[in-house]
Amino acid sequence: MLVQAKSRAFWGFVFVGLIAGGRNLNSQDPAARDLTLEKTLPGRSQTARDVPRGYALVIGVSKYEKLPTKSLRYPESDAAAIYRVLISQEGGAFASENVHQLFGAKATLANIKHELEVWLPAVAQPADRVVVYFAGHGFVVGSRGFLAPYDVDLQHIGETAYPMDQLGKTLADRVKARWKALFVDACHSGKINPDSTDEAIDDQLAHLPKTFLTFTATRNNEQSFEDPSLSTGFGVFTYFLVQGLQGNADNDPCDGIVTANELVEYVRAAVKKYTREHGGLSQTPQERGDYESDMILAVRHACAGGAPPPESLSFGALIVETLSDDVEVYVDDKLIGMASKDKPLPIPGLSTGIHKVMGVRKGYQPALEEVMVVPGQERSVTLRVQYRREYKKSSLDLVEKGEARLFKKVSGGSSFNPLSVYRASGQTAKDLEEAKTFFNQALKEDPSYERAAFDLAMTCQLLSDHECALKSFREAVHIEPTDAGARIQLGGALIEDGDADEAVRQLTEAIVLEPGNALAHSHLARAYLDKNVWDRAVEEADASITRDPAGDQAYLWKADALRHRAAVERNRDRKISLYQEAAENFRTFIRLTNFSSPVYEQFAYYAVGFGLGSRKHADRKASYNAERSTAYMGLCNCEHLLGNLLQARDYCRRALNYDPNEPLAYFFLGDVYVSQFNALLISDQCPAASASQCREYLLSARANYKKVVEINPDLEQARLSRGYIESIEGTLPLVGPKSGH
Repeated sequence: MLVQAKSRAFWGFVFVGLIAGGRNLNSQDPAARDLTLEKTLPGRSQTARDVPRGYALVIGVSKYEKLPTKSLRYPESDAAAIYRVLISQEGGAFASENVHQLFGAKATLANIKHELEVWLPAVAQPADRVVVYFAGHGFVVGSRGFLAPYDVDLQHIGETAYPMDQLGKTLADRVKARWKALFVDACHSGKINPDSTDEAIDDQLAHLPKTFLTFTATRNNEQSFEDPSLSTGFGVFTYFLVQGLQGNADNDPCDGIVTANELVEYVRAAVKKYTREHGGLSQTPQERGDYESDMILAVRHACAGGAPPPESLSFGALIVETLSDDVEVYVDDKLIGMASKDKPLPIPGLSTGIHKVMGVRKGYQPALEEVMVVPGQERSVTLRVQYRREYKKSSLDLVEKGEARLFKKVSGGSSFNPLSVYRASGQTAKDLEEAKTFFNQALKEDPSYERAAFDLAMTCQLLSDHECALKSFREAVHIEPTDAGARIQLGGALIEDGDADEAVRQLTEAIVLEPGNALAHSHLARAYLDKNVWDRAVEEADASITRDPAGDQAYLWKADALRHRAAVERNRDRKISLYQEAAENFRTFIRLTNFSSPVYEQFAYYAVGFGLGSRKHADRKASYNAERSTAYMGLCNCEHLLGNLLQARDYCRRALNYDPNEPLAYFFLGDVYVSQFNALLISDQCPAASASQCREYLLSARANYKKVVEINPDLEQARLSRGYIESIEGTLPLVGPKSGH
């Protein structure tokens, strides 16, 4: 008995060493060893300037679950605009994963409390900056002010509303950032209850702690106004807040930094001037708090038009008129809104200097004007978007020749749609190289031909010439900035390039142009997967699936995000549920892509590669194989951690059928064999009749770990594999007689 106890004690040590991190969920310790995803390429900076890291919470509620008669028009779209400017490189320069959004039905009391009282205090460090934005109803009961979450119930205020004093206390005492700013637009007509006058709400905001900037839409005795003629419709306060953060507040001096003082002075003056001149109204934004005046809130690359620093705050306005309908208006490459013949677009609050104003309409030549904005003046500019795009015949002929080698139009298709094409059978690398040459020549003949740029990008993608693809997608977007499809493909190329931040920005703009585009949401899910933001990845994947239930990639991104989320979940029941849900989504992806490769090659599959071990899968067949392999790997990992070892082993083997050189599949398979060995060890079968089977499991595990090291010795999994191989080799002499292997 003494000898057996010693043997079992030693084997128990090996058991712990081999599966520390690969244990299934039936174990007491549910930790899960995981994949190492490629990160954003090194050397990328958020902006051209070094600014403190930022975190933000953006809340907007227009319609309330239990207050149907108290709806507002623009809080949610205002909040969306704030989100976009905060993540912009010429704006807040916040990392997209650091800006959390609670819009509409998601802005529940529970979610607001979690973001304010759990998330922000946990992530913000003393050197950081924090912004909280709220647009919606505020109200007062007795002597206490509240912000109204989506699920507020006026019969149970204390349990369903968020107290303003609690917000102030949390920001002051628990959020440990150097720079903190709270922007609130909560004074609206249509008060919720008798006590909720605009004056009473403002008074409550005035009593927040003084240790951070509080900037509100109004002062006492005023209300906050909305204007449908501002861009796509805005609250006046938020419109100028966005304009200021985009750089128009960079006045004192004009140095590429928007400070708290500059933003406050700009927004206050602009709102006051605009409301007075448009209706004789009075609205004066009010700042409070003992904040640092040089708090950095936004950045820009340069002063507009290179204008010298003005002696005092100055801005002007443009009125954009068009000779056509449905013209998208861009100012300094930023989409502002739409103008039509009978509906000019006012653009107030522009900084002094020269601004580039462009009108874009699909299928027409864009109109571009450079306009000097004069302080205190309103100038009109007419954009003549009236001539259909006409391209040189030589360029048209070259594109036609290129497309004959690249792909064929769907029968009956009359208009060009790059997503409604299929690959020509028998296409070769020579065909693609010839197509590339034709498209390059077409662009030289006519640099304004977006279709040539897009086709060139697709061709380069199939040739695995990633630099060419990225450059050409950028050119297509530059030529036709309203083309959501080009932005979506650019987003995909940026993901492949490792620049998930810029991908998020491009895809967010694409969704503004086409809110119902499932592929844009799917690519966003993939971008957030790269950034290890699992919840946002699941959210965007769900948005894609809702719009297109047959969109296979969204299920893959959702499944892997759920798998990662499960790995860090501490609640055992929730962990099991997440792994089960992940497995179900992996299976859905496999079912939706369960067609043979020859048939598959006939379809357009302009897909983002998964990039687990590398980013080498550019063409469609390779992407298909890589993604099928990834799905089976995910299933292998999920079933392993759920304790279904035979299923897990089968799924890992299937993954290797699609990509026999995927080191992570071998790594997972090695883990499964170790767990099979452990299962026999725990049941005391290794010293007895099953000793040869125990030895076979260890030998199989060692062979798979060796394969990981052989394929890619630099992976983290290769480092782990070398340690496991050493442990296995030390254990093998104790496990039964040697077999023929």
